[in-house]
Amino acid sequence: MDPDFLDRIQCISLTAEEKADIVVKQSHREKTLEECSLSLLGQLLTDKPYNQKAAKNLFRSVWKLGNDLKIIGVGNGVYQFRFKLESQLRWVVENGPWSFNNHLLVALRWEKGMSAQNITFPSISLWVQLWGLPFDLLNAEAAEDIGSSLGRVVSVDQTALSSDQPRFLQVHVEIPLNQPLRRRGPVVCPEGERAWVEFRYEHIDGLCFS
Repeated sequence: MDPDFLDRIQCISLTAEEKADIVVKQSHREKTLEECSLSLLGQLLTDKPYNQKAAKNLFRSVWKLGNDLKIIGVGNGVYQFRFKLESQLRWVVENGPWSFNNHLLVALRWEKGMSAQNITFPSISLWVQLWGLPFDLLNAEAAEDIGSSLGRVVSVDQTALSSDQPRFLQVHVEIPLNQPLRRRGPVVCPEGERAWVEFRYEHIDGLCFS
């Protein structure tokens, strides 16, 4: 690009009219806020073109929501998923991750101020199985401690713990996308003994271990 053109662009200053606040009226705002509060913003982890209509139909089908779910493209490859009920939104979040053609869907719950221009997806929510732990570490506290080494712990699955003979722990973690997934790691017991835990991630086609 012509350097002189860039210099001219940088010299442009806003007029008084351009700096003036534009006040938005409150009509219909409550309805809009209600719709947004039951929304997820999501994006598929891919740089390749894909069939957007097919992707929308797949999510409607897999989530079994039909017309209860509105999927709106808001730009920059970001979609707004609008649900009718809080329970529907929570079910989708808790049972992910989801994918289309092996492209993982990363999603965030809507917050005020979000737009297609400023939204980022720093992490992905995954269920991680913890295998190989000593029997005396098969408890929820250990699952949370180990899960926190991977990212922010959302919850610990109590189902495996309530079984007669649990073989592994399962923890729901928000894992940063800017770091590779760990395959295993050393765990130090309260008495100082060391054991190795194997991490098995559920539904992770397209994520990187290196």
